[in-house]
Amino acid sequence: MKPTDIRICELRSSTEQIQYRSPIKFGGRVVIDVTLLNVHAVVETRNGRRGEGLGSMTMGNVWAWPSNVVTAEQSLAALLAVGKELATDKLLDSEFRDPLEHCHRFSHFYPQIAANVGNSQQLAEPMPRLAQMVAASPLEAAIFDAFSKALGQNAYNLLGPEFVNNDLATYLAPEFAGEYLDRYTLREPKPRMPLYHLVGALDPLFTADVKQPIGDGLPETLGEWITFN
Repeated sequence: MKPTDIRICELRSSTEQIQYRSPIKFGGRVVIDVTLLNVHAVVETRNGRRGEGLGSMTMGNVWAWPSNVVTAEQSLAALLAVGKELATDKLLDSEFRDPLEHCHRFSHFYPQIAANVGNSQQLAEPMPRLAQMVAASPLEAAIFDAFSKALGQNAYNLLGPEFVNNDLATYLAPEFAGEYLDRYTLREPKPRMPLYHLVGALDPLFTADVKQPIGDGLPETLGEWITFN
């Protein structure tokens, strides 16, 4: 029990659809857009400090739930349904916890909510655990973001014993006794990060491969992208 523990006062969700510049073939499937699930969380510390946080994640159903019996449209709808169901006030209680404890509590709801969604949508197979975690990730991110806003600090600097009630052995295995997540995170953001250019199976490599130019001023072929970047 710590004075920085929070209770979750409010949860709400929204979705956002982003059209891709061009189709991408990924995992054997052609994807033309992406759907974001956004979760807003309002939290309050024991001494009344409040913060509102945002968590947002692409609902990557194509890679999180590859299936021969559930279509991409069905799996996306299921992920969104689970994520929205988690981000509702009906799952809240009045207890003060640190963010890890809150997320651990929520994780116990994932399988049953996924099963309920699967039954209501008459899906041909259960939702995989990975897909459940993808659906829940905006909620978890929102809780940590709201925690950091309430304390006015970087969330990655709030993962040590002064802010977290239990060590990692509580959630993982005995060999993590005495360890906290701050051991595995940096204190300051890196000024530069390595990136990569993803080449989809439909992407034109050479000029002869361009069947319908996009014509928006950006590169059309892989070679042009290499020069551009």
